Amino acid sequence: MARIKLQDVHKHYGRGAAAFHALRGVSLEMPSGEFVALLGPSGSGKTTLLRAVAGLETIDGGRIELADELVAAPGRHVLPERRNVGVVFQGHALWPHMTVFENVLFPLRESGLNEARARPRVMEALAQVDLHQLAQRTPGELSGGQKQRVALARAMVAHPRVILFDEPLASLDVALRRDMMRHIDQLRRPDSSMMYVTHNQEEALALADRVVLLFDGRIEQIDTPVRLCREPQTERVARFVGSGNLLPARRVGAVRAGLAQVAVGDYAFEARDASIGSKEPLQLCLGPAAFALVGPEVPGLTVRVEHVFFQGNAYAVDAVLQGALAAPLSLVLPFEAQPRRGDTLRLQVRDAWVMPELIGGA
Repeated sequence: MARIKLQDVHKHYGRGAAAFHALRGVSLEMPSGEFVALLGPSGSGKTTLLRAVAGLETIDGGRIELADELVAAPGRHVLPERRNVGVVFQGHALWPHMTVFENVLFPLRESGLNEARARPRVMEALAQVDLHQLAQRTPGELSGGQKQRVALARAMVAHPRVILFDEPLASLDVALRRDMMRHIDQLRRPDSSMMYVTHNQEEALALADRVVLLFDGRIEQIDTPVRLCREPQTERVARFVGSGNLLPARRVGAVRAGLAQVAVGDYAFEARDASIGSKEPLQLCLGPAAFALVGPEVPGLTVRVEHVFFQGNAYAVDAVLQGALAAPLSLVLPFEAQPRRGDTLRLQVRDAWVMPELIGGA
């Protein structure tokens, strides 16, 4: 059963020629227990989509169903409090005059459950986020990470059928963000679905079963994190996710099913290939870590290092391919490489993807 079902959803802000078309025919089905991340640049429509599912925005076209109940369509709008949806916001949205316990209790009290019966569920929810010992503190006595864990407990306590996250970790530092990611992952349940809005690719790729990549109010690709990174279907996806490099190439021979022999300049190598036909030129997608550093006498691509950024255990490198193409490349090289600005390096390709032919060569 689809826990969340969106069919051709449209949303406009404003009227007439000046109206902004925020969602342009979005369709998506999420089964119970699935975790889906909505990823995209600012203005892509991801927050608008989440707010429409929550009932915080009306829609102008299409329909939204939660557990087979129609909750949104032109002429129909079920109020947020009647959708059995939990929401975790970036800004916590905690009541400062209430204790931690009272904040988490609130949705159960609103549903008519008395405090005596609700107390075990509140304490269980707080224990799940390691805050049961702080139940009597107020939000003003908590750190930013603790406040977000209270918001998470409050969203979970009523056992909602859908849990929505709107940039929940954007205000946290790196260490707290990783800690919250662990808490969120631990709270997944087979009887509820999670929709997670973020602009942070690390969060989306680490947490989600599938990632929905949005551009200009439309879905560009829906896929698992691995396939989204390794097998992008369009040039925009390749450039946005994982800083993929795009290089023109030519096919010089088939190897076996799913692989082709391709060449960039006079350097030939194997590439994963799911395309049909032999349209030329091909376009290859190569992730930053798809290269191996080799000696100058070995066949490969020659690049010149433009910028080097140390990452703790590796180097992020901006380079330019030497030769007629002179294409920019984003690389990740191991610590042992010790690259410096101005260096000339020889690289072999260890993983490449032939872009679908609707895109490659277009």
